[in-house]
Amino acid sequence: MKRLVPLLTLAAVGVAFVPAAAPAQDEGGGELVHLIKWEVNPADAAKWTEGIQKIVAAAKQAQLSNDYSWSFYQENIFEYRLVYPIKNMAYFDDEMAWMRQFEGTPGQAPLMAAFQQLNATAATTVSNLVTQSVPGWGYETGMDMANLPVAHVDEIWLKPGVEEQYDALMKEFMAFVKEMGYPYPMMGFRPRIGGTGEHHIVTWFDSRENFYGENNLDRMIEAKGAQERWTGMLGRFTQLITRAHHFDSDYRPDMSYSVQQQAAVGSSQ
Repeated sequence: MKRLVPLLTLAAVGVAFVPAAAPAQDEGGGELVHLIKWEVNPADAAKWTEGIQKIVAAAKQAQLSNDYSWSFYQENIFEYRLVYPIKNMAYFDDEMAWMRQFEGTPGQAPLMAAFQQLNATAATTVSNLVTQSVPGWGYETGMDMANLPVAHVDEIWLKPGVEEQYDALMKEFMAFVKEMGYPYPMMGFRPRIGGTGEHHIVTWFDSRENFYGENNLDRMIEAKGAQERWTGMLGRFTQLITRAHHFDSDYRPDMSYSVQQQAAVGSSQ
């Protein structure tokens, strides 16, 4: 099987990994997402982020299609995560496809220059995995995602053999959240390849002031008098997991690319 070389890392940071097997796209039925997290040397942070911004500019010059769009999130002062949706596992069969979109375009030379800049920086790959959303593990509210620039992420590691119980509990949880009138969209993801088996629950929100303030889920649960149900649900989650990690992640539009986003930037200038 070919090496899996993620977007933006062919020359930039040289990340590669090989899965035991590449499962079929339709297993689980949800969207596949390639996630790569880097920790950047503080002395190189400005140069590294500028290099990614130059890749964005090169993609715009090349008129890169939405098939190759990506998002960047900043999780800490020097930690960044690439979020790259992929159509199917055939993405890994042609690792050079996205770079060929630059050939013969005004973006080709700027892309190579951006890679040279990134190669001169120190960045460590913290994690590299493919994850997939699961039908029934999501909650939509109708909020415009463009107005939700922060993501709260719950990383969860399950005990062996509890996947069916977790699936049922996630569906129960999403129904409960909807009943509470929670205003923010959520989505659950399960691991496919790479990583250390972590599941994710992502909640997108507008501001920390609102997320931890008036729109806090615990407050809504208390207002509905549903604390006992919530406590029982949390207890059942605890019985299924070995550990969990929670953090907020800020969207970086300057390091992200999509046709719509670049059009919006152009119209505002």
